[in-house]
Amino acid sequence: MDTLQKHTTTNPAKVEFWKSLLRIDTSVAVTLAAKDMPVERILNLVPGMMIQFDKGCDSPLLVEVDNQKIAQGEVVKVGDKFGLKVTEILHRDERWIPLVMEKSK
Repeated sequence: MDTLQKHTTTNPAKVEFWKSLLRIDTSVAVTLAAKDMPVERILNLVPGMMIQFDKGCDSPLLVEVDNQKIAQGEVVKVGDKFGLKVTEILHRDERWIPLVMEKSK
């Protein structure tokens, strides 16, 4: 059952405005792992130095937009490149509020 609240409007310009926002390109980042490190250690990084993370090799990768976690998934091979198979959408109900045209009376 869909529990999302829908916002209605009778203004077609408002609907077109919101639809136009859906066509904006934005950066999407896939994060393998993250770690806090002292600035001194970061400044001392040299080629060949290893950084160890607490995350396991088979743990899901996070999909982020503007530093907001929106999904997670697993690495897949696509030809000679790699991709991400989305396995879970995070907090969908907090991200999408549909806008629908109210029928004229």
